[in-house]
This record gives sequence, C-alpha cells and structure tokens, in this order.
Amino acid sequence: MSKTTPDNSDRAVKKKTSFGRKILIVIVVLFLAAQLYPVDRTNPEVVADIIAPDNVKSILKRACYDCHSNETKWLWYSYISPGSILIASDVHEGRDVLNFSTWTDDYADEEDTPEMFLDVCWDAIESKEMPLWFYLPLHPEAVLTDEDINILKAWCGVEDSEEEDEETVDQDSEESDEEEVATSDDDTEAKPAEKVVQE
Repeated sequence: MSKTTPDNSDRAVKKKTSFGRKILIVIVVLFLAAQLYPVDRTNPEVVADIIAPDNVKSILKRACYDCHSNETKWLWYSYISPGSILIASDVHEGRDVLNFSTWTDDYADEEDTPEMFLDVCWDAIESKEMPLWFYLPLHPEAVLTDEDINILKAWCGVEDSEEEDEETVDQDSEESDEEEVATSDDDTEAKPAEKVVQE
C-alpha cells in the first residue's frame, strides 16, 4: 500500500501554524526577560514638603504627587515590564522637573509658596498639560474639577495676577497714547516754523 502525502494546502497550513508558534514563543521569552530588567521604584525621604492649606494639599496629592513627589503610589501595573520601565522613567523625570517633597528647599520661604506655585505650575494646569492625558484613564481621581481649579486659583492669586497684568497693559497703553500726542504736538509746532523759514 502506498502512503498518501498531504496536499499543498495542508503543508501551507502547517507552515503557518509552526511560524505562529515560533513568534508566540519569542514574544513570551522577551516578555519574561523584560521582567528581569531592574527598575528603580524607590521613594526617597520627604525632606521639605510644600506647605499649603489642607484643601489645596488634598488636590495636589490626588492629582500631582504620583509623579511630582517622593510619595509615589507604585500600583500593580508598575511592576510589569515594559510598562514598569516607562512609568519609572516618567516619575523620575517628573521629580527632576518639580518635586513637592523638596519644595521648601527649592523655593525657600513659606510666604512665597502661592506666588511660586503660580509661576512654576499654573500655566501647565491652566493649559491642561498637567495632569498628563494618558495618566488620567487609569487615575480618574486625578482629574481636576472646576471646583479644584477655583481653589487653586484663589490660593495662588491667579485673579490678582490677571488684574495686575491688565493694569500694566492699560498703563502701557496710556503712556503710548501720551507719547503719540506729544509727537503730534511737536510736529504741529514744527510746521509753522518751516513756513517762516521758507518765506
């Protein structure tokens, strides 16, 4: 009896299945190897935490502290590579840019804190650059509500700052108008003199 051989279609299916298994094995091996990559998830000591009213501090802890303090909450997914590598990198970069746990060392006097917060943080909050958009789906509690924004604005004096800017603009505008009037008067006085010289 002669043995039957599989047709071409059966061979193609087997090749695809074999190739798919090899790819899957490679992915699993790489995934397991990535878990061995060392990731720094330490929280250094809090040495000079920002001093602010309780309602302000509560907002900052909820929306900012995971990336901008030494009190990061390392959740379960921050222990799984490659996500753990990206998360740790974001946290360390965030601390380098701004760290509320070293605030009073970086910005000195407690009395200057609201003003310094306005200068250092407010633009990123107002433009919705912070908190980062890709951070919010996994941390919905970090979304800043209108009430949160109003509390922060009142504390750091955003409205006062805007009023000062408006006053400065008005003052500059008045000075510019006065200069134009003075220039116009000088031109008016110069014209009769030119006529006299011509005569």
